[in-house]
Amino acid sequence: MNELDLSALTGLGLAFAAGLLIGLERGWHQRDLPEGHRVAGLRTFGLIGLLGGLGGLSVQSWGTAVLLTLLVLVGLLLLTGYVVTARMHAVMGLTTVMAALATFLIGAMAATGEWRMSSVVSVAVLALLQFKRPLHSVVGRLSEAEVNSGTQLLLISVVVLPVLPDRGFGPYAALNPYRLWWAVVLLASLSFVGFILIRWLGAKRGLTLTALLGGLASSTATTAALAKWARQTPAWRPLAAGGATLACSAMFARMAALVAITAPGLGAGPVLVFSSMAVAGAAFGAVLTLRSTGDALPSLDVGNPLKLSAALQFAAFLVGVMVAGRFLTDRLGDAGLIVAAAASGLVDVDAITLSIGRMVAEGSVARPTATLGLFVAAAVNQLTKLGLVASLDGKLLVWRLVPAYATMLAVGLSVALLQR
Repeated sequence: MNELDLSALTGLGLAFAAGLLIGLERGWHQRDLPEGHRVAGLRTFGLIGLLGGLGGLSVQSWGTAVLLTLLVLVGLLLLTGYVVTARMHAVMGLTTVMAALATFLIGAMAATGEWRMSSVVSVAVLALLQFKRPLHSVVGRLSEAEVNSGTQLLLISVVVLPVLPDRGFGPYAALNPYRLWWAVVLLASLSFVGFILIRWLGAKRGLTLTALLGGLASSTATTAALAKWARQTPAWRPLAAGGATLACSAMFARMAALVAITAPGLGAGPVLVFSSMAVAGAAFGAVLTLRSTGDALPSLDVGNPLKLSAALQFAAFLVGVMVAGRFLTDRLGDAGLIVAAAASGLVDVDAITLSIGRMVAEGSVARPTATLGLFVAAAVNQLTKLGLVASLDGKLLVWRLVPAYATMLAVGLSVALLQR
């Protein structure tokens, strides 16, 4: 058997297997119907997949005419079966017919050598068919505002974001349209997902999960989303303070992991410092969350869960701190790593953490200076978040966060001094 025959047989086998797999689900779904009352079952789907595979093989010898002809014939037969069964049961549903057409095309892909793609698509079709009830449940629980907001989120992320230039403009080339709009998309996404989690899981569980997951991505954006909710519904302010503390705790956990991976030359000291700050923040945030009256909170009064005004305000704040950070670095560059870390902490801690890790690996910075730089970046980042919260929700939420942030810094500083 030559290589071409083996490839063809493999493709036909995958096409047949995909048909049987999808047909098994359809047969199980329609198992209560008597024989002859189904549009297509296990055997029919297996044959459709095999026929699609044969049609795909025929393209090499006779072009696409045979494949298209087979597709039309299969479609007509399926349509006829659908009309008969629809009249028989007075039920209208095109899912089985669409699945059968997809099975034919999957078989054609498999026979033409697209083995991986055909396998992925067949599993996706199977999952879509099997998860009918959960999907319908999700659709039934969505409100009109959530559907509209989800569409807007797709618009600003899939349509607008890719066309923006990814380069610097303005003073010190600090204004990058792509990265700034990415911050808008991130905050809008966190607001949208967090709102849905809170509505579906309840106030405490939904907001806690949002804070922890959001803190791993961007604690600054997560804090901004929580401050926006606190401003719109003041009764949520205690719970928002707990969530913002948990988000900051997740940031310190992320920093500990980055230091351990990118700067092993620093030893265990900085990892212990940031890990202790993460533990302290998690404990403080848990206390704030448990003490809040989450079950008695009024509904979150957001109207549109994807308000872009707060996201744009967050982007404007980022513009200010980015320009200020570049200005400080340019004017005081001789002050060394500490000034650079403080300037970087105005916006983000990941960049300076990775940069210091690289410099430690190259031996261009001493370990004590590197550790101090990381700590300064974290402290400045906390101050930046407090300023952001003050701009979005005033001083009430800030005063709730100050004790938590001060506790995390005190714990980290204590661990660092004990190590010395």
